[in-house]
Amino acid sequence: MALQRLWPFRDSDDVKVAPAPGVGTPSPAFILPGRWSQLPPPLRLFLVMMALLFGWYGVVGTILAGVDVDVGLRPEPELLPPGGSVTAGMAAALLRDQVQDRAFTPNDPIFYPTGLARRTPAFQSHLVTTTSSAISELARNSGSAELTLAATSLAVPPDSWWLRAGWPPVGLPAERHYGRAIEQLAAHNRVRAQALQPGEQARRVMDPGSRAALAALLTAVETAAAHGDAVIRGTSETSPAVQFASSRGTAYAAALLMRGLRDDNAAAIRSSGRAARWGEALDALDAAAELDPMFVRQGDLVTSGYSLLMAGNAMRAILDGPTAEAL
Repeated sequence: MALQRLWPFRDSDDVKVAPAPGVGTPSPAFILPGRWSQLPPPLRLFLVMMALLFGWYGVVGTILAGVDVDVGLRPEPELLPPGGSVTAGMAAALLRDQVQDRAFTPNDPIFYPTGLARRTPAFQSHLVTTTSSAISELARNSGSAELTLAATSLAVPPDSWWLRAGWPPVGLPAERHYGRAIEQLAAHNRVRAQALQPGEQARRVMDPGSRAALAALLTAVETAAAHGDAVIRGTSETSPAVQFASSRGTAYAAALLMRGLRDDNAAAIRSSGRAARWGEALDALDAAAELDPMFVRQGDLVTSGYSLLMAGNAMRAILDGPTAEAL
């Protein structure tokens, strides 16, 4: 009895002894491979493919397909020598930043990391088309051979790739053409700088090419505002995120090119009494270009559209105001 009090278990009792820590307990490093090997081969293949696709499109594609706006961007001396056109230099700097320094995505096929991206292609496409419209007007009114070649290069659709459905079936992608446009814009500025006459930059009247370029930018801005309004009203099938990115691309290009036009025509703008209107337009375009919500909602489209309309009103006042003849 004394022994039973010291050892209260009978011979028939089940005595369970807990194993020492770390002894006999499989670690997660052994559990996971074991569970992975128990999965059916088709399921394992599916999970591996999903992981690779997520890394390709989700990680690499996100890194390459970033939208970056810098309203303080300025052309380098090689693009804008003394006496060159600031507008042409701005266009070249903008194209270099978006086409050469970053991944150009509008013509990426489905198997590229950015093949599923929608915002960045919309942003870059409208940035290029807005720039193209302004350069085309400058070329048409200036008679410059270099500007004409640049306008021709920029007229290539942003979604043109190596392979295409039309003829010829193989051709240079859009970014190659835009690279040529950068070279032609720089060449135009070199020619203009060499031919500059003393006092030429102090003209008191805005040249027809600049007026036409400003009108082209106004059309692009008002079109972007109208498309955004259609999305808000539900009369357009474009997604809010894609339309928002498109409007940002238009606003960004218009903001930089308007800065170039302002610098090229500083004396004419001061004499016209419309300098404040230029400031209003640039502030509104900057606001539309720098809007960057993580998730685009209808309120973001409203804010963007309001900024575009404010910019358009100021631009129209510059062109159609009572002192338009002074321009």
